[in-house]
Amino acid sequence: MQKTTLVRISVVLFALLLVLGTSVWAQKLADRPRAASMRSLAYDATQETMVEGTVLSYTAEAATPPIGTHVQLQTASGTMDIHLGTGSYLDANHFSLAKGDSVRVVGASSATRQGTIFLVRLIQKGGQSLALRTAKGAPLSFAGARTLSPAQRAQLASQAGPR
Repeated sequence: MQKTTLVRISVVLFALLLVLGTSVWAQKLADRPRAASMRSLAYDATQETMVEGTVLSYTAEAATPPIGTHVQLQTASGTMDIHLGTGSYLDANHFSLAKGDSVRVVGASSATRQGTIFLVRLIQKGGQSLALRTAKGAPLSFAGARTLSPAQRAQLASQAGPR
């Protein structure tokens, strides 16, 4: 009888310690500041500016954060790294860029560990323009594939080639 009571007490104490330990751990995670990379990529629509320049280089899928399409843009004030979201979104909207193209972009600068990047909301080349983010800065590319018709998806899949 005493052995059973000791086992029950031990199990209850263990469960209590487990619950307390888990809640302390969860509180520490909640109190921890968000990762710098997440904070830095927040789009601040109040800081929007318009920039014009010439494309120096185009990278469809950069390996450095933020991952996606990057363009080096030569402006009157220097070279800028601009982020356009995913290349597939540009392709789906028949928007292409090449070295030497003159573009106008509207967006907001954001600091990252690698340096400052310009997150583009709107891009214009000649008479063609494309919205890449909502007015609040949410990337439209996340919903891009869902908004395509089945025929457009099939066409893009045929152009993509084998994976």
